[in-house]
Amino acid sequence: MDIVMIKQEGCNPCTMFEPAAKKIAEEYSLGFRTVMDTELPENVKLPYFPFFFLYDNGEIKDQWGGTSDRKMVSVIKRNA
Repeated sequence: MDIVMIKQEGCNPCTMFEPAAKKIAEEYSLGFRTVMDTELPENVKLPYFPFFFLYDNGEIKDQWGGTSDRKMVSVIKRNA
């Protein structure tokens, strides 16, 4: 499984939470990458940043937003 973090230019919460998100992904042996919101198709509008997608074999298994490490761990465990 892989975690994709969508972040926005100038987003302080994105910058602050990215190291923690990477660490959690490593702890659960998940891939991790970031994508800037400007790289998304125009029709994709996210409610807030950072926003995360959990992928498994190319399929979105879950999605969530915010900077809660507890939420991230909960999503990972729920989909493991």
